Amino acid sequence: MLALRELIGREAVVDGVHCQVIEILESGPRVVVCETVGSHIQSNQFGDPQRRVPRTHTVPLKSQIEKDLHPVIRTLAGEDLTHRLRSLL
Repeated sequence: MLALRELIGREAVVDGVHCQVIEILESGPRVVVCETVGSHIQSNQFGDPQRRVPRTHTVPLKSQIEKDLHPVIRTLAGEDLTHRLRSLL
């Protein structure tokens, strides 16, 4: 799991969106990625607009389509870390 921690703070452009890893969730494991440009309006419990917050996404470590790391994780990790993370699969 130490190799996963190295992802925190990494940035990359994925499908034209600038993203940064902000958290690792051990269940799964999954990676929480935050869009660093732009924001969306967060609603309160009554559905009223409350504040602007960055959009976040939770990405699984393993791709559901192929037997490899998720493509977003590979982009964020780079070649060296991708090679080390593959050993966790």
